[in-house]
Amino acid sequence: MMRMKKKSILVAASVLALSLLTACNSTVNKSQAESTGDSGVRTIKVATGHTSKPLSWVDENGEVTGYEPELIKELDKVLEDYEFELFGVEDSAGETGLATGKYDMLAGGLGFTEERAEQYIIPSESSGRALIKIYVAEDSGIESIQDLVGKKISPLSPAGATYKTVKDWEEENPEFKLEYDLADVGIPIADRLKEVATGKYDALFYPSSYGQIEIIEDQNLPVVGLAPVKIIPTFFMIHKSEENEELKQAIDEGLKELAEAGVLSELSTEFYAEDVFQYD
Repeated sequence: MMRMKKKSILVAASVLALSLLTACNSTVNKSQAESTGDSGVRTIKVATGHTSKPLSWVDENGEVTGYEPELIKELDKVLEDYEFELFGVEDSAGETGLATGKYDMLAGGLGFTEERAEQYIIPSESSGRALIKIYVAEDSGIESIQDLVGKKISPLSPAGATYKTVKDWEEENPEFKLEYDLADVGIPIADRLKEVATGKYDALFYPSSYGQIEIIEDQNLPVVGLAPVKIIPTFFMIHKSEENEELKQAIDEGLKELAEAGVLSELSTEFYAEDVFQYD
């Protein structure tokens, strides 16, 4: 059971007072608790992306929002011993800040790797799902990755989970030979989807968390996303310290509670237009 961050306060009146104050069992808000100097509330600084809509971005009012920031705000409600402060930063600044301890936690839609496990504390409960999908024209007849043999595939970035997903699949299925170029493609996802719609490429491999469903609908593109080629659980990364082992346990408890309450699925549907947890 979650520990409450504010203690009930019993105020005893003097026998000479005109009235007797009863015990107060209601939760005192954070600002009141902190003003006493004995709130027990720890502030956690969280770095998250500022341009990665819908995962995380800074809106026109300067507020950090998106799937992960809103999830952290929900965690703030259920983890009564912690208060979370969000910082929208560049990806590299977030990772550097986490390593140095400038930030206590990083929310960046990151998957588990052994290297990250050595550098950071990683919760046991995942915060989301990265779905690697194939985007094709509606009338392409392409239904699976096997159908891409002999097709024009949009260039893959040599870094990241997408390229690794394709390489792993090729190693597991050597009878199928895919042809594609490698390039650090800086083209916006909307333009890459248009390249599929116009036939420049037959298929595009891409994580589904970049607002593709909304883009396809808003621009009326004759493009569809196939079933995920790979489902990658994502995790918050926590600065490695003895103190943060307790934070990890709290994050695990909070994520489990929110998942059971359906909050994770609700946030996924709100920001990704689909429940990424349906693929578990």
